[in-house]
Amino acid sequence: MRIDRLGLVRYGHFTDTSVVFARPSAGTSDLHVVYGPNEAGKSTLFSAWLDLLFGIPTRTSYNFLHDNRSLRIEGEISHSGGTLSIARLKGSTNTLLDAATEAPLAEASLGAALGGLDRDAYTTMFSLDDDTLETGGESILDSKGDLGQLLFSASAGLTELSEALRALHEEGAKWFKPAGRKHRLAELKTRLNDLTAQRKAVDLQVSAWRKLTQAHAQAEAGYRDAAARRSQTQAKLELLRRDLDAAPMLARMQKLQARLADLPAAQPLPADWRKDLPDWMREEAELAALLPEITQAKAEAARALAQLKDDPAALAVLPRLDILEGQFGAISRQQADLPKRRDELAELHARMTRLADRLERPDVTAAQAVLAPNVSQRLSDLIETHAVLLNAEKTAQTELDKAQAGMQALHNEAPLDETALARLAPLVEELRRADLSRAKADAAAALETAKGGLERTLAALVPWHGDAAQLAALDLPCPDSLRAQDSALTQAMRDARDARADLTRLQAVVARLEAELGRADPVSAGDAAATRAARDAAWQKHLATMTKTSAKAFEAAMRADDALGAAQLEQARVAERLAVLQQEQAALALAEQHCKAADQQVTRMQDGVRALWGRLGVTEDSRSIADLIDWLARRDKALDADAALQAAQAAQHALQDRLREAGIALCAALKGLGREMREADYATLLAEAEAVLAAAEGMRQAARLRRELEARQAALNKAQAEREAWQAEWDKLCATSWIGTPAPTPAEMRAHLAVVTDLSALAPQAETLNRRIARIEEDINSFHAELSQIAQHLNEDPAPDVMVLWPKLRQRLKQAQETEATRARLQAEAARAQNRLDDLAQRQARLASAIAPLQAHFGTDSLAQIAQQIEAINRAQELAEEISALRHDLAAHLRVTDPAPEIARLAALDPDLANAEAATLAATLDAQDEALRTAYAELAQAEKAMESTGHDGAAARLDAERQTLLLQIKDEAAQFMARQAGVIAVEQALRLYRDTHRSAMMGRAADAFAMLTAGRYTGLSTQPDGRGEVLIAQHANGAGKPVDTLSKGTRFQLYLALRAAGYLELATTRPSVPFIADDIMETFDDTRAEAAFRMLAQMAQHGQVIYLTHHAHLCEIAQRACGDVQLHDLTAL
Repeated sequence: MRIDRLGLVRYGHFTDTSVVFARPSAGTSDLHVVYGPNEAGKSTLFSAWLDLLFGIPTRTSYNFLHDNRSLRIEGEISHSGGTLSIARLKGSTNTLLDAATEAPLAEASLGAALGGLDRDAYTTMFSLDDDTLETGGESILDSKGDLGQLLFSASAGLTELSEALRALHEEGAKWFKPAGRKHRLAELKTRLNDLTAQRKAVDLQVSAWRKLTQAHAQAEAGYRDAAARRSQTQAKLELLRRDLDAAPMLARMQKLQARLADLPAAQPLPADWRKDLPDWMREEAELAALLPEITQAKAEAARALAQLKDDPAALAVLPRLDILEGQFGAISRQQADLPKRRDELAELHARMTRLADRLERPDVTAAQAVLAPNVSQRLSDLIETHAVLLNAEKTAQTELDKAQAGMQALHNEAPLDETALARLAPLVEELRRADLSRAKADAAAALETAKGGLERTLAALVPWHGDAAQLAALDLPCPDSLRAQDSALTQAMRDARDARADLTRLQAVVARLEAELGRADPVSAGDAAATRAARDAAWQKHLATMTKTSAKAFEAAMRADDALGAAQLEQARVAERLAVLQQEQAALALAEQHCKAADQQVTRMQDGVRALWGRLGVTEDSRSIADLIDWLARRDKALDADAALQAAQAAQHALQDRLREAGIALCAALKGLGREMREADYATLLAEAEAVLAAAEGMRQAARLRRELEARQAALNKAQAEREAWQAEWDKLCATSWIGTPAPTPAEMRAHLAVVTDLSALAPQAETLNRRIARIEEDINSFHAELSQIAQHLNEDPAPDVMVLWPKLRQRLKQAQETEATRARLQAEAARAQNRLDDLAQRQARLASAIAPLQAHFGTDSLAQIAQQIEAINRAQELAEEISALRHDLAAHLRVTDPAPEIARLAALDPDLANAEAATLAATLDAQDEALRTAYAELAQAEKAMESTGHDGAAARLDAERQTLLLQIKDEAAQFMARQAGVIAVEQALRLYRDTHRSAMMGRAADAFAMLTAGRYTGLSTQPDGRGEVLIAQHANGAGKPVDTLSKGTRFQLYLALRAAGYLELATTRPSVPFIADDIMETFDDTRAEAAFRMLAQMAQHGQVIYLTHHAHLCEIAQRACGDVQLHDLTAL
């Protein structure tokens, strides 16, 4: 079966989309890779294929774009019976249609093509994703490497088989364990024994039952009589206690009634009178206190206003004086600072005069001595340049003298051929770096050392003897292979030892089980039913007659039924022991085979070790693999020493060739320079060549000195010209300034410039200070003139000094301002007093209006007297309410509607006599309580005695429960036997499946595993472990590893190889169906991914294989691994 086309008409986010899986040509793989980025629809594609085959589920997550009624999937499917063109809708019936005619199709038309697979079976056996790959790797750990289980899991796609078998074993052990005491069957047997004992304890004679019945009737009558007497006493005591409790309540009510008689009659008053009266009283008191105080304040303000004297002239000039107020502070500081500034100016003039005298030019004043900044700066630059020019001229002359002396010391020699020198120089430099003389000595020493090393290592190889060539020709395994063999031999010996121990243990177990196996007479179902019916009939007869004869007959029937039940249990136990014995006998036979196989394996491996030593000529049996590994290490050292000797000899030969070639080259180079030295050795030739190169270097030095002499003469001429230009500029600057001619020397000019610099700094300061003094004098004169005008306006005498006139004018203006402010304040106080008087008058009128109704009602104008009368009326109202509440409480306590008739009785009550009577009744009640408890205990004891006799049906209940328990034991025993038989059948099926399929599947799985691990593991093998055979992974170095000890990633690869082998096994026995893998190579590198695609291509030779991925580079890898793979890009749909 294969998919030819999958149409996603309306499904998920697809609309009218189809994927065509073209049929491959003959002899090619039917492998398809479907690529699409995340969220492109790969999972949707796989889900659509399953929904097409098995129906869209009731709840689907692919109806987010199209509603349930419009979902539609189409497909074209090829199988051995022809082709199908179908469509699938969502619904409960008739969801499978013929795509061409829209006619409903039967689900059986697809079931035949699928070979009976349902949705779960198809998903489990013919699909694989990253989660199932990881779960499969973990199942290898769970199976402990069991071969049959691994092969079955791989072919069926089931990874939970080991967990299911282990759960079944544990469940069986919980119900019954032959050597255990705590299990379900033991608990049931204990409960059965308890029920039997309880049933025997409930039997009783009829006469004893009659006595118990009479005793129960007497105890019940005594209990009722004691309860009646106690009820009467308790009623009397409660009535007396109510009267005693009511007496204080009556006394308080009478006292309150007496207090109420002294108060005025209660009458209703307006609610606001009681609430507002305190406020009215406070208002009256406050008005009486404030009115005289405010009247006096108004009169005092009027008297103060009459005594004030105004100064309008001073107030008129107040704005002008306020303006001068802000200037006075600065004027006062300037007037105090003016003498200091004048002194500073005089000091500056004196300093400038002293500086001008230092120039020793009486005709030049201090102001004239100041030079322009550019002239002063240029003179300073020329002074600095002068020393530099003199030094440069002196240095050039010195260098010229040295060059002339060097030229006179040289000798004139004939020049050499530069071309020949150019060939000789690099040759000599190369030979110097090579240091061939030292290399020759080192090579000779290394050769002697290598010879000695080879002799020592060959001597260490005893008992073997021979030369290096014979040693290299020996064909022996590598140390890693030998270590693997040693490990395998050790494991084989350990396995043989364990197998013998298991054999001995199983022989003892089988012997013990055969000895314990007993015999049990068979019990038929008819015998059990007849015995049960006889027991029930005897019981019914006993219930009817209750005679001794019927009781004995029932006892005999019960014993017969119990014996039959015990026989059934013994029969079940014998069957269980027989099943266990058969299991152990099968295990014993398998252990004998394992023991024999283990001994044979040890013998074969030991023969292999002796054969390896025989290649070295050693026949001793005591030699081990570890000794051979040590000998191989010494052999490697000897081979390394031989290689070192050969390398030393080759190095010496190469050095001799190099010396000969170097001598020939030196002779040829010297001949080109006119030196013939054919018979000289290498050292002489090298010395002569170095001498020639030294002579050539001397000639080059003479040429350099001639060029340098010319350069020195040019430098001197340039220095002299620059000094002359400097002198011309110096003379010109001096002539155009007060310095004049002749010009001074640079040292003299440096002193003049220092004085000029100081004068240039002081001159601006003097000018600035002079301008500041003039501005201060001007500000002071202007301020004094303004003050004089104000004084004249106020008829005040003007003063010549500002500091005298200003305080005088300021004081007068201050007095005028204070008088004006006082007048404004007093006028405001008088106005406020009048306003407050008006407010008090309004408050008096409102108060009189509010209290007028109260004064009229109570006949008095005093609010205090009115408050006393209202308080008395309120108290009378409160007492009346309290008396009413006491009357209601008294009626409730006495349990009457009207307490008036009871008041006279309570008034005549004597408290002392009543308390004495209550104490007597309480003591009587305590004695009656004790008597009632005693009567109840006797009644309970009588009832318990009757219940324990079993005449209430307890015997029947116990017997029914016992029979139910026997049936439960029978049912659970049958379930246990069926479950154990099923486990044995499954384990036997696993062994049969392993024996039937392991040769073909093991071969396919081994090839796939070697391919997936890129040759790190070469295959798979099996090894017995006492329970069966476990799977072993063979490493490339020869070592074997149980599969449950592999790394996590390698277990994933093994599971993938086993699934591939299982698919191929199924494909050979039944029609194939499409195999779909969803991005199982997430963690694979490119090498493993390519190997996985090659494996999928092999599977695709037997059926259609589809791989879904969102990694684009996997498409390229798939094309490399399988050239005829078909690629499908979901983004192009």
